[in-house]
Amino acid sequence: MFGALLTRARAFFLLSPLALLLVSCGGGYVPPDLSGVDVRLTLLHTSDIHSRVLAYDMVPQLTDENLGLLEENGPFGGAPRMATVLKEQRAKSKRVLHLDSGDVFQGAPIFNVFQGEVEMLMHNQLGTDVVVAGNHEFDEGARNYASQLEQFSTFRTLAANYDFASADDPWNSRLDALIDPTAIIDLDGLTVGVVGMGNLSSITSITDADNSMDVRPLDTMSTVMHYTAMLKPQVDVVIVLTHLSLDDDEEIARTDPNVDVVLGGHLHVALDPVKVIHSEVTPGKDVVVCHAGAFAKYIQRLDLVVRDGKVIAHDNLLVPIDARIPEDADTVDMLEDYERELEDTIDLRRAVATTTDRLRRFGNNGGDSPLGNLVAEAMQYRAGIETDFALTNSLGIRTDIQGPGSGQQEHQVNVEELFNVLPFENTITTMFLSGDEVQALFDYVAERSAGRGCGSQAQIASARFVMDCSNEVALDVTVGGSWDDCITDDDCEDPGEICSALRCGRAIEPSESYELSTNNFIAAGGSGFEVLENNTTQQDSGISMRDAVEFYMLQISEGGTIPLNDIYTAGDGRITPRL
Repeated sequence: MFGALLTRARAFFLLSPLALLLVSCGGGYVPPDLSGVDVRLTLLHTSDIHSRVLAYDMVPQLTDENLGLLEENGPFGGAPRMATVLKEQRAKSKRVLHLDSGDVFQGAPIFNVFQGEVEMLMHNQLGTDVVVAGNHEFDEGARNYASQLEQFSTFRTLAANYDFASADDPWNSRLDALIDPTAIIDLDGLTVGVVGMGNLSSITSITDADNSMDVRPLDTMSTVMHYTAMLKPQVDVVIVLTHLSLDDDEEIARTDPNVDVVLGGHLHVALDPVKVIHSEVTPGKDVVVCHAGAFAKYIQRLDLVVRDGKVIAHDNLLVPIDARIPEDADTVDMLEDYERELEDTIDLRRAVATTTDRLRRFGNNGGDSPLGNLVAEAMQYRAGIETDFALTNSLGIRTDIQGPGSGQQEHQVNVEELFNVLPFENTITTMFLSGDEVQALFDYVAERSAGRGCGSQAQIASARFVMDCSNEVALDVTVGGSWDDCITDDDCEDPGEICSALRCGRAIEPSESYELSTNNFIAAGGSGFEVLENNTTQQDSGISMRDAVEFYMLQISEGGTIPLNDIYTAGDGRITPRL
């Protein structure tokens, strides 16, 4: 593995604007002597923007409210307001870097239309210095990612733990030539080294022998330690910029003696104040860990005081991005043509349904959820599909359907919101499973969910099971039937009771065949669903999952006259967690 690391150990060195001016004038660059001097370094941090280039409406939940996002100050996010904040913050400091922890792509309709071009131009406009590669950058394939980087990006992209196929191979994606492991940046005599760490856990195909990403993953901790050790003698400050997880970031901070700051993403967490982790290998050393939230809702400002290669003090400011911030005119101009073409391509404001309460994508007790149940049933009952049962991954449903705002009686669900809920261009795939395979499928859901707090990682229709997280197995599995079948039987009158398999669907038989509808992502083994990947009866219907949900919403709400939450009030117990 270290052979691969050494072949990629090519840090690039960026000179400050002052240094470039001196060099271009022939005077040479002589950095100031900062020995014994307290030097201030400002880091501007963003993460998981997920294509929220344009401002959007939402009803903030308690966590966002506590961090300063209030409903009356909407709409939220958007590149023009981010640009205003970043320009203002840059103007306040002499030595400034803007670092982004990845997942720039996917999550709003503008990505579906332009495939990442706008997001690249956004970061150029924001003056971003370094971006780490997130897992969603690969959603339209490695070659699309490479094409967008090559054509449009002026910022640096890092991922030390991705060993790419050689750029000399004519068939490869060229990411080897576009993504580096590290950067060394000179800020008027203060040198900053950055190691980028891309995501591994959410890109299942990255571990496949024939994965189409042209990427071989490298071990997280050994890779980080190799590159930070390489950088430390050359720089004053070592930053690890990650798209891993908060747990991984804290482990890096505890165990790597050469790291000073960890800026992370992926879990959509906003930290205020930032975390301070005590090093387990360097007595007396503290390492700052910073996360900046998601969906362009926040910009994190982290101020450091550095003396002789040591961070001796820090402070942070988490800035909410809302309508109180004026829009930057240059960024508005940059987006204007794209916004007009987007509106011409998709009628985002077309009404689909109404709701008088929020439809949540996660269940209150970790089981099935109202929105998950709706989505799964929309897949199963779609004309031309109509299978015995349905299953989709919970994280493919990216956000709740909003409830009414203050002073409103109902909330209108439109096409734009469906794109936010289901941003991926997934289609519905059908296949036949034996009873043994159905059991293995639900066992895997229990196993995967057990590692995530026993919160179900799947949503289902016309099936039921008890998710035993302690033993990582599914119990009392039935297929067929519905909750309506249960409550008409004398033995199942209590909605809180787990109904008899004979009353609610049928207990699975090992050798019997059951037809499943699912999405093409997990049918291909995404999120670790290998029991589906290896099935030879798969048929991709070509029917858009999002279109199926839209059609179903129109049907069940009778054209929007019945609020969705009147039909899906809560999870109905089809997945019952047991710790």
